[in-house]
Amino acid sequence: MRFFQPLLQFGFGRILAETRTHYPLSPGLISIEEPETMNGYSAYVDSPLIPDYSSKDLVDLNFVWNIPDSKKEKILFESNQLSLQPYYPSYAPEQISKKDYESYLENFLLLPNLEKQILVLPIDYYESNKIDEILETDCSLIVLNDLKKLFTNQRKLAERMTKLRNKLSPDIGLYLPGSISPALYSFLTYIGIDFFDNSFAYKISKNGFFLTEDGAFSLDNHPSCYCSYCSSTPQNIFGHNEQIMKNAIARVNFALNSGTLRTIVEQDIHKNVTFAATLRHLDTNYGDLFRKRTPLNSSAPVKCVGEESLCRPVISEFRSRIKERFRPHSNSRIVLLLPCSARKPYSFSRSHLMYRNAIKKAGSSVFSILSELIITSPLSVVPRELENIYPARFYDIPVAGNWSEKEIEITTNLLKEVLSHYYKDSIVINHLHGHGYEDIVERVRKSISLKVIDTAHRAPTTSHESLKELADILVSTQAQFLSEPLERINSNVKKLRAIADFQFGLGTGKTLFPDKIKLKGKYPKSPQIFREGQHIGTIHASSGFLSIFPAYVEDIAEISLNKLQFGANYASGSNIYAPGCLSADKHILPEDEIFVIHENKVIATARALVSGLDMNKMTSGKVAEVKKKVRVNK
Repeated sequence: MRFFQPLLQFGFGRILAETRTHYPLSPGLISIEEPETMNGYSAYVDSPLIPDYSSKDLVDLNFVWNIPDSKKEKILFESNQLSLQPYYPSYAPEQISKKDYESYLENFLLLPNLEKQILVLPIDYYESNKIDEILETDCSLIVLNDLKKLFTNQRKLAERMTKLRNKLSPDIGLYLPGSISPALYSFLTYIGIDFFDNSFAYKISKNGFFLTEDGAFSLDNHPSCYCSYCSSTPQNIFGHNEQIMKNAIARVNFALNSGTLRTIVEQDIHKNVTFAATLRHLDTNYGDLFRKRTPLNSSAPVKCVGEESLCRPVISEFRSRIKERFRPHSNSRIVLLLPCSARKPYSFSRSHLMYRNAIKKAGSSVFSILSELIITSPLSVVPRELENIYPARFYDIPVAGNWSEKEIEITTNLLKEVLSHYYKDSIVINHLHGHGYEDIVERVRKSISLKVIDTAHRAPTTSHESLKELADILVSTQAQFLSEPLERINSNVKKLRAIADFQFGLGTGKTLFPDKIKLKGKYPKSPQIFREGQHIGTIHASSGFLSIFPAYVEDIAEISLNKLQFGANYASGSNIYAPGCLSADKHILPEDEIFVIHENKVIATARALVSGLDMNKMTSGKVAEVKKKVRVNK
């Protein structure tokens, strides 16, 4: 059994806990000498090691973990051991030859109790075949002793860290030793580093520098600070500098817990030119790996602070699912393109209430054939049916009235894809106005066969003139479609089908929700879903997503993309553990509602704790928490 358990996963960033106690350890700071108190530390090095790691004669080092006394009787073991060779930090000049390193790996595999051993890994050797052998053991902590050499090479840093982290199970921790500025913690955590140490505080304190969140300053000219270390006499510069590092770790932990890690990464990367380029490289070339490990079932705010937000995982996943899983209802003949609004959901905004009033002037019958698409950045296209789900209801972006070429291109491509699924005789009503919107519509107009009618080309969308033109066009266009025999459908059914397809996979919505569906309760409460008088599930107001009771999941289990194949015919406890997981769908994201299957039968619904990709790699620990079980007759 490995020492770590991933409690939270956001991209390659994780909060790791000691397996049995679930006491959080990562992201954490390791003290390179035993502190007076362990409060705030993940571990300390139990050895007479001097702060700059300059001793080359040490054979073994023990990492003693910060576990409360009340929990220590439940832990696997109190310390991990670094054996076999001197501990070279990232700034040491020594380089290990490939031959020597292969010999080191052979000897490492012969060590007893590998679950307690710490592996030293130079980043250039992560593809060694013997590394694969070690990953099949319970070794759970790896020291990346030379990663800093890639800090000036964005391509190699992105490539090697992504491939390494994707190769590893999430219950294996990565420790980056040496002088690492706390300004880099958020990005390094995002790409998979779990542990840092406080040697940077020793180094800059010794060299006469005062650390702040913005950088290092000389002791005779630095910003004022009123912490207890600076207020003491004499001032404790090391204490202050270390506190800045601990605060940075705490900030990253808070962001992981609140689901905002990517937001602070986008803020912080502009402090380092290489890391800014590395993030763009990651999004362009490895974005799918981050998407598949980032929760979509969330209520965390999505603050889009720059162009990097166009490719953040939750945004890219949303656009991908709109392309692959959204299909308009078969009644849809009129497609109305509308602008976004600052207020979310859009329907509650002043502008969209005005659009709704204009639509009503065309008569209630128009709603049966109308499909509304909100055009926005960075999500590109939000169908009205999905405006309440994450991240559509939770994003915020500064509006300057100007669209970049990248925004226009991404939105144009997705809108063309969405419009390709409507009937060929459908009519598109373009109620958009202004730069960016006009560019998008003109590019789309040239590449589709659908007729496009403009209703806001002369005045803003909320002007009396534009709203009147919208109502008049709806009146004149609906007549040609209402004469056709159309399926009667309730607006709630339409919405539920779209959410189910988005959440569980294309086709699940129509199976789960036939015509007769009732909802009890309205947003901001969580509406309860009833089918033929039976309570079958819930729409969660916190995220807009669905929970379906196991008895009704059976209907969609075969076509859903959220399945975990389980090794027993009954989920006996409240958790699903890795040894019981036979296989998991690769589409599963952390926090997803998933279906636990045994021999083609649904036995429970659960909340995923890690991605489906990582469920298939983990050898121990929880992979999901059971929500509802199918009753069995004993």
